[in-house]
Amino acid sequence: MSFKNYVKTGAYSLAGIVAFTGLASAQVDELIVTATKRETSLIDTPVSVSVTTGDTLEKAAINDVLDLQSTVPSLKVNQQNTAAQNTFLIRGFGNGANNPGVEPAVAIVVDGVSRTRNQSGLNDLISVERVEVVRGPQSTLFGRSASAGVISITTAKPENEFGGKISVTGGDYDLNIIKGTVTGPLSDSTSFRLSASSHQRDGYTDNTVTGGKINDRDRYAVRGQLLTEVSDELTIRVIGDYDSAEEICCDIAILTNGLVNGGLLLGGLITELPSTNGWDYSAEQNVDPENEIEGKGLSVQADLDMDFAMLTSITSYRENSHSSNSDVDFGEVDVLNQTIDDEYETFSQELRLTSQNDGSFQWMVGAYYLDEDLKHDRSVTYLSAITDVANILLSAQGTNLTEIAGGVGVGALATVANLSSDSQLAAGFANPLNPTAGLFLDGSGNPLGAAHTASPFYAATLAATSAGILDSWFNNGDGLQSELFEMNTETISIYAQFDFDITDRLSASLGVNYTDDEKTVVSNVQIIDEFATVPFAADPTTAALTSFQFFPPFTNYPNADVDGVFSSSDVTYSAKLVYAIDDNSNAYVNVATGFKPSSVNMSSNAVNYVGATDASAVPYSVGPEDVEMIEIGYKTRLENGYINVAIFDQSITDFQSNIFVGTGFNLVNVGEQVHRGLEIDGLLYLTKNFFTTFAVSLIDAEYKDHEFGPCDRLRSGDPADDCPIGSGYVPLTGRTPAGVPETAITVSGNYAFEVTNTITGFFRAEYVFEDEIQAVDNVSKEIAAREVGTLNASLNFTDEASGWGVSLWGRNINEDEFLQTAFPIPGSDSFAGYPNAPRMWGVTIGKEF
Repeated sequence: MSFKNYVKTGAYSLAGIVAFTGLASAQVDELIVTATKRETSLIDTPVSVSVTTGDTLEKAAINDVLDLQSTVPSLKVNQQNTAAQNTFLIRGFGNGANNPGVEPAVAIVVDGVSRTRNQSGLNDLISVERVEVVRGPQSTLFGRSASAGVISITTAKPENEFGGKISVTGGDYDLNIIKGTVTGPLSDSTSFRLSASSHQRDGYTDNTVTGGKINDRDRYAVRGQLLTEVSDELTIRVIGDYDSAEEICCDIAILTNGLVNGGLLLGGLITELPSTNGWDYSAEQNVDPENEIEGKGLSVQADLDMDFAMLTSITSYRENSHSSNSDVDFGEVDVLNQTIDDEYETFSQELRLTSQNDGSFQWMVGAYYLDEDLKHDRSVTYLSAITDVANILLSAQGTNLTEIAGGVGVGALATVANLSSDSQLAAGFANPLNPTAGLFLDGSGNPLGAAHTASPFYAATLAATSAGILDSWFNNGDGLQSELFEMNTETISIYAQFDFDITDRLSASLGVNYTDDEKTVVSNVQIIDEFATVPFAADPTTAALTSFQFFPPFTNYPNADVDGVFSSSDVTYSAKLVYAIDDNSNAYVNVATGFKPSSVNMSSNAVNYVGATDASAVPYSVGPEDVEMIEIGYKTRLENGYINVAIFDQSITDFQSNIFVGTGFNLVNVGEQVHRGLEIDGLLYLTKNFFTTFAVSLIDAEYKDHEFGPCDRLRSGDPADDCPIGSGYVPLTGRTPAGVPETAITVSGNYAFEVTNTITGFFRAEYVFEDEIQAVDNVSKEIAAREVGTLNASLNFTDEASGWGVSLWGRNINEDEFLQTAFPIPGSDSFAGYPNAPRMWGVTIGKEF
């Protein structure tokens, strides 16, 4: 759909508002949000924002952050190789998973504290008051890494009256969830809240090799708060939290069987080809993918009422760690094994002064400081079957390791034959009949050069040389021994926002932000991969063999050419005009820019995947993202609900694209990526007891300039996705970015009814739709298409007199099957993807007191 058609659709939607007005009259609670770092009503907030309340989370049985996307179409959450690798996308923009040096484009904020990495982001949702998804660049107020939007989570505060709630959930796959919160006073001025959860579930994928279960849940979380009124002017809120998880994650769906699997079958290493029915939830991995995650943090928020303004200080310290061990060839044959160890220590401090008056001019000024230490270590080692796999892959090129070793041996001897006698001796090539002379000399003692094959010792020496070369390639235990990176990040951000009334109905808002970011990185990468050191790229006849050089040499830094310091800074702004059509309707125009600092490629494979052949040209980092957006919106509060409409044109220059392409990441700046679209969301009571919620997202996305797109290095899928020989990228300019549905719709029907004088019932059914798209850029749509049509439902009963409640819920009731994302399997020419979860049922029993 063209942008012009989106505008027409928006106009028709506005016209439809009139038709709905007055269908039913029902009291709708006013939604309060903090998207502008002030508490404002949803209708008075001039940005595109969706709000999911804690009540909705409970009634919809959203226990996991992955399920949150079912309520917000513009939000997409992918879980990938490990339990800690989540990617959040808003309006199709997002990045950061798998490569810890890449900051997310969607900021995660919990009670005013930014979580700087997706890996350290979220566990289960406990004691949540509301979740706000703010769309579009939010760098003016939220600074770094909010170039695509913000997910802001507000938890329930302590209360000065004793109370609480506990719930127990049981369901499919031995699901067992216990959640509880208790709050109350400790003194006249201090109250507390303690919340905790335990989430256990068996995996729903059977590993036929180990007998284990994959994609289980085994996580715990506890969160404690103190809220104290030190004086009439000063309030302090202290929050401490701890969470841990030990899970077997994640299962995959084999999408294609390539030459490798066929060769393994013919060679008797496997007895049958892996199933390509990804939704039979079976795996054939020789190691269960183990994950351990731990996070803990402390934050202190102090609010000082200075009469003319509120001074807010938020201080936070967090530690997070993640380790995993997995079979990354995802097969029953021993080919590759990967371990990951990541650690984060983050300190942040924000100071904010916000005006407090009833006048026509309001203002806010603030500063933010971040200091973060990150340590990343990964290994990917070859196992016993790697030589068989390499030979199968090479057979597609009409060769094998033995022939290549012979060719390398010929070249090596040719080089030696051109050396002087002394140099031949120094290289270890002595004539056995005359140990004081070189091996390849003519009768006059001169180097044989091109005539070296005439030497009587040539054949035997070549055989020994080639055998030695062959023996040094693809040995069990070789590969990436350690991919160790240590990075310190320091960020300073200063911002200001001014709101003023121009007339009784027209108001304006201007905001500006300056952010300076500096990353200091030290690498210590250790690789044993002799095959990857051979200069195949220098000869056009062997250039295609570079595709099989999995771990090429990596130049550690700091060094003479690279100091390891990556700095970036920018000034961003926002300008909004808001016109009050009447007391219940606002129209606004929002022009905003965004910024995400430079990111570092913490992958030893960077040189191989962007086509660089000179070690000094390794793309150790990518430049910052710059965002420009114009958004036109309309918000109205009706007698029977509310409706919000936004039309946007959002472009990112130098978007940091981070795509997994086999054994590493294609991390490059996209020249320009543009998304234009329409968003509609609302709530309408159609009768006194029945209301519907709906949210629609229509996006027209295009790569305006993308010359370094990820490609299929093994040339095993759609030819359009193949890497040109000797290159690691393909141009994608003019194509539609993968993973961005043109149409996404979420609609729910909600019916409240009375069972007795004290018992009420509530039924909710929800349908989530996304049209068919290509799941990821470097796996063709014919192999990895994604289309969503999922039905969720819940039935709740509550006894208001006793506080007891029970809920029967089901997710993916219609057994919808879709991919989260897809990827080329390391050490193979097959493709795989991450399937969605199967149908699940459960019962939750809760008690409020």
